[in-house]
Amino acid sequence: MLPGRALPADVVYIARAMWGGVFATMSIAIYSLYVVRDAALTPFELVIVGAVLEGATFLFEVPTGVVADVLSRRLSIVIGTALFGLGPIAFGLFPSFGGIVLGQIAFGVGFTFFSGAQEAWLADEIGEEAAARTYPRAAQWRQAGAVLGILAGAGLGLISHSLPFLVGGAAYSAFALFLAMTMPETGFRPREGSETQSSWAQLGATARGGWDALRSTSMVRAAFLVAFVVGCSSESWDRLWSYHLLEHIGLPAGMNEVLFFGAVGLLTQAIGFVVVRAVRNATADVSRASMSRVLTVYYAAIAVATAAFVAAGSFWVALPALLVVECLRRTEPPFFTAWVNRDLDPSTRATVLSSVSQGNALGQLSGGPVFAVMAGAGGAVFALLAGAGIILPALPLVRSRPKDEVIAR
Repeated sequence: MLPGRALPADVVYIARAMWGGVFATMSIAIYSLYVVRDAALTPFELVIVGAVLEGATFLFEVPTGVVADVLSRRLSIVIGTALFGLGPIAFGLFPSFGGIVLGQIAFGVGFTFFSGAQEAWLADEIGEEAAARTYPRAAQWRQAGAVLGILAGAGLGLISHSLPFLVGGAAYSAFALFLAMTMPETGFRPREGSETQSSWAQLGATARGGWDALRSTSMVRAAFLVAFVVGCSSESWDRLWSYHLLEHIGLPAGMNEVLFFGAVGLLTQAIGFVVVRAVRNATADVSRASMSRVLTVYYAAIAVATAAFVAAGSFWVALPALLVVECLRRTEPPFFTAWVNRDLDPSTRATVLSSVSQGNALGQLSGGPVFAVMAGAGGAVFALLAGAGIILPALPLVRSRPKDEVIAR
């Protein structure tokens, strides 16, 4: 750690969530406009840059998780934060296909360095139960920061389209210095035997430990499959909901499309903040059984609201369904993490969490081409309905583990 003063782990975790909410969101506030107007990407190139992001995430998720298990969780998080911020900087400096691809690689690789590592670091420092309560709190602060990020990104975009990317990326990367100076790391224990093994041998041993857990532990297998179907389903929704709304339903006469999409982003963040707080207050404990019930409601509501959105015959019927799906998809991760994180072996915690996260990336990689074929053959409505249906297997999977002990708040 650089010279500085270590802060409480939960304070650092929440501060990172808030900062990331502001500046990561600022960095992508006008991304959809920028890649079309400024970078002038073709539809094929738009698909390719998305595939680059998912591919980078998929390929680097486990190796970077292993680094966090063998070397240092803190170091992995600091590196990831610095790399992640370089992504939007590349967007802003190089408004071209090559620049966007370069930025997506930085995004993906940077994300994998702190994906899993930050949750494992927090659990190591303050314990599983306290960490399970901190994840939703941090998600609330991230949501609040994202609201500010949307507003700031739109404001900067009025001055110059490249400005939100440059300011947001630079601020995000700069936070790595703050983390290096303030993150404690007292609970981390490298895998036993690391002193006598070469670095590469230890990396391989830890990776095999994560793979063994995935194969032999029913809970980890279930979590991987849930992440897979949720990721697969998200590809249909994320790529096609706006097309269905604009082409099949239509906005009310006189409504500005840019302002509408900005308002959807703000409403989703604001409602998500309230939803996370309400779920936390309504949850009687932080046991796996409790998180299982929360996720069951989430996934069922996503499927129903998606179907309602597709079947809506008017804008005012579709809008509430749209907000429900967007809100639930954005606020689901902390509850999923709390469900997965219970009772994991600390020595492979980051690797297992990364392996589970890899299931989401694999689902997105697999779902993209499948839903593209569905949309081409049967239209956006068919693909959206298929996406709603494919999330349903998550319902029995999140309830597949026997009810564990209840831990009072």
